[in-house]
Amino acid sequence: MMKPIWGHFFARRLRDIPPPCGAVTNQHLFVMERDVSSDHRAELDRHLAWLEGKMPLRFAKFMGWVRKPSSRLVRVPFAMALIIGGIFSFLPVLGLWMLPLGLILIAQDLPFLQGPMARMLGWIERKWLERKVAKRMS
Repeated sequence: MMKPIWGHFFARRLRDIPPPCGAVTNQHLFVMERDVSSDHRAELDRHLAWLEGKMPLRFAKFMGWVRKPSSRLVRVPFAMALIIGGIFSFLPVLGLWMLPLGLILIAQDLPFLQGPMARMLGWIERKWLERKVAKRMS
């Protein structure tokens, strides 16, 4: 694997680049699908660890505990409750913030959600860091 020069956002592996002239073989698609799945899981874990570092200690400990594989029986119903609460965000106590949090938690167990959630957390992290740099410059 090539070491990223400008961060993990621009890192590419040679085997992820399709063959020339758009000729994509079945073998190439299989390799990409297998690698992307494990890459998304690792990327999601990295973003969640970064997010835990930004949280107050009490919330970070709870988030770390909920992310453990042994907490699956708590994580899935908790994530479903957050998603449902996010859908009903027009009610007074519930808010739209519950929907992405529920999707992030349920993505730990649903591989097809890991890619979109990793991209969303990557976008949030980039915006956070850009804002931090802009504050330092001003």
